[in-house]
Amino acid sequence: MIKSILILFFLLLSGALISQDSIKTAQAVRITISPIIDGVLDDDCWKGVEPASDFIQLRPNNGKKASYPSKVKIVYDNQAIYIGAMLYDPAPDSIMKQYTPRDEINVSDYFGIYIDPYNNGLNAFGFFVTPVNVQVDMAASSDGNEDGNWNAVWKSSVKITDSGWVVEYKIPYSALRFPKTDVQVWGLNFFRNIARYRENSSWSFIDNEKQGWVRQQGVLKGISNVVPPLRLSVTPYISTYLEKNPNNENWTNFYRAGMDLKYGINESYTLDMMLIPDFGQVQSDDVVLNLSPFEIFYDEKRQFFIEGNELFNRANIFYSRRIGNTPTKFYNVEEQLSANEVIEKNPSASQLINATKISGRNTNGLGVGFLNAMTINTYAKIKDTLNGGEREFMTEPFTNYNVLVFDQSLKNSSYASIINTNYSRFDDKYYANVTGTEFLLNNNSKTYSIFGSGALSQIFNKNSKADLGFYSHLSFSKTSGQFRFSLNNRIESDTYNPNDLGYIMNPNEISSSINLSYNFYKPFGRFLNFYNNLTFWHASLYRPYKYTGFEIYLNSNATFRNHFTVGYFIGIVPIESHDYFEARVPGRLFIRPASIHFEPWISTDFRKELALEIQLGISPTNSISQSKLNISIAPRFKPNDRLLFVLQMNLSDNKNDLGYVDNTMNEDTIYFGRRNVIELENTIEARYIFTENASLSFNLRHYWSTVKYDKFYTLNLDGTLDNDDKYNGNSDINFNYFTIDVAYRWIFAPGSELSLVWKNSINTDSNEIEKHYFKNLTNTLGLPQTNSFSLRVLYYLDSQYFKKKQLK
Repeated sequence: MIKSILILFFLLLSGALISQDSIKTAQAVRITISPIIDGVLDDDCWKGVEPASDFIQLRPNNGKKASYPSKVKIVYDNQAIYIGAMLYDPAPDSIMKQYTPRDEINVSDYFGIYIDPYNNGLNAFGFFVTPVNVQVDMAASSDGNEDGNWNAVWKSSVKITDSGWVVEYKIPYSALRFPKTDVQVWGLNFFRNIARYRENSSWSFIDNEKQGWVRQQGVLKGISNVVPPLRLSVTPYISTYLEKNPNNENWTNFYRAGMDLKYGINESYTLDMMLIPDFGQVQSDDVVLNLSPFEIFYDEKRQFFIEGNELFNRANIFYSRRIGNTPTKFYNVEEQLSANEVIEKNPSASQLINATKISGRNTNGLGVGFLNAMTINTYAKIKDTLNGGEREFMTEPFTNYNVLVFDQSLKNSSYASIINTNYSRFDDKYYANVTGTEFLLNNNSKTYSIFGSGALSQIFNKNSKADLGFYSHLSFSKTSGQFRFSLNNRIESDTYNPNDLGYIMNPNEISSSINLSYNFYKPFGRFLNFYNNLTFWHASLYRPYKYTGFEIYLNSNATFRNHFTVGYFIGIVPIESHDYFEARVPGRLFIRPASIHFEPWISTDFRKELALEIQLGISPTNSISQSKLNISIAPRFKPNDRLLFVLQMNLSDNKNDLGYVDNTMNEDTIYFGRRNVIELENTIEARYIFTENASLSFNLRHYWSTVKYDKFYTLNLDGTLDNDDKYNGNSDINFNYFTIDVAYRWIFAPGSELSLVWKNSINTDSNEIEKHYFKNLTNTLGLPQTNSFSLRVLYYLDSQYFKKKQLK
């Protein structure tokens, strides 16, 4: 056994048995007169330039020649790099094109380029365009993850011709970060998608059996004597709001103004600053009823915090939703009320006054990320109904947030990082500090890897000593070939707490898992591809060391040649699990019985006018008569190239579920209840695209959940339940969350935008359950609502704009 491990470790370090693939090279040509970006490649600069060609399929037939030829030419001058692509297609009337908002492709042909200016396989910047000139820009990392929130300002034009379609780009150097050297050698790859065949091809061959497509790039040579430009841009904005909420009888109106600033400190690092930010137009969260003892995780939707966040994700200790979050004493205001007092205003989010980021990577592969944000004092306003007097209660003092990360790239697309987060509330002397590390080591052929991460958390409070906690994570993986595996271990101490500026569902856990997969990446028989995965997972408490659970997961999915995709998930809990969190009292155990869950699903061909996704989940009745059924149906209708409807209905029916109810009636008694939990979620999404730069979107969501108790128990010390007839509280729940988001967006100039948004929300929670859906919906719509109408205009100005002004 030891000998085998030593041999495997030696292979990981050396990678000597597998040779490197040849690297494809493209040549850029310097020009003196730049082309007109009009989608017609008739400019003199394109003549005589050797094109990049011979694209190879990524899917469905990985490794085979692309169905139709593509020829891409690259030229450059002192301001920009220019791309001209002729994408041949014998049936141009069959080219699939769909109008979408910027940064979204959907079902359409497309062409794109990924540029890695440091040629290290760690970070690449993508510029894609569809046959109707919808622009999509993305940033990709070494593991293949793409960040669609990264944005750049560039120019493109397309034309459909008798021979296919033509693409022409101008990518200014200000959109890229590249080293300050006389001769540039950039990582490069081109991509083309032929949607009617669901065929995706690349210029530099990407082997699906190898992990990390960014690492399989070619190179671009020929660029020399270009100087990284002054990267400076400002985007001032002004917005106006008309709002009404249930607490106010009258409509209120106000305006905001601020600015985003981007400055290239040097060729490697960029300062991004947001002054007086405005997030009032961010789409509503998909709020759900939370019956668990843990906090619900909601995705970040604020552009500043999701753009270019790859470095800040190291060690998984930063959760940007903490910045400007709900004030810590938001729910304590009612306790402060005296007789005849009411809450007139209680902000649900702290006011963010500025946020600053510095990020980038230098020629030596050192990545640096720094983020700072500040929120000002937040107050609830309390009014005396007799004399009209008003007073304030502070719900959140001035708070400072800091994140600092250093990430060193290593050979073979490996890296090592260290990161620190710091949360400071100076008024009440509360400080939280977390320091973490993360590393990835790949062998030469990138077939095996070791991944590790860990962190130490410290909380300093004026009323107590510093609380210390830690976590560690270690994985060893085979990352290429049809057969892959990973061995994983994670330890979280009982005192580990990153939640002031991070997120963890529950600490105090030791978990180990084995993941095995066997995949078919190339077509065979009736299949285009076939993926299979098997996982064994075991967990226990860290302190005291006690068993908590053992689970087995099996899932597969396959795409047929008719482009239907089917799959299933099976979750097996073969023995009882021990839950130490459901009781909400440290050390108290609740025993859950063995169970099984089966979830098949099907997805039809999205190229069609009408497509459908169906998912069914079944948990058969277990030893204590619990069962669960969930159904998801999501039809998509695309009547033309500009209009799209997506409907989705999710139903979950959980019968005889057992869970925590209360422990306030008697400190030594913990009450549980048997309940039927029904969740019904309906969403309607619609959008109409006027042009590639103007769109109208509509999103409606109604979430309804009922919880009906029919029996109560007390929790025994051994984790079992005893019947209880004394509990007389009404714990039934009828919960509704209804939202509408309507947005018109017009990009009237590169990087500049006008947006008009209407947001409507209704939130209800009562103990009286309504059994009929439409009556419940009618009752909900008749309740007081929050409405917000807003108009926002932002205008992009860069250093080139100011230079032109000076020349005039």
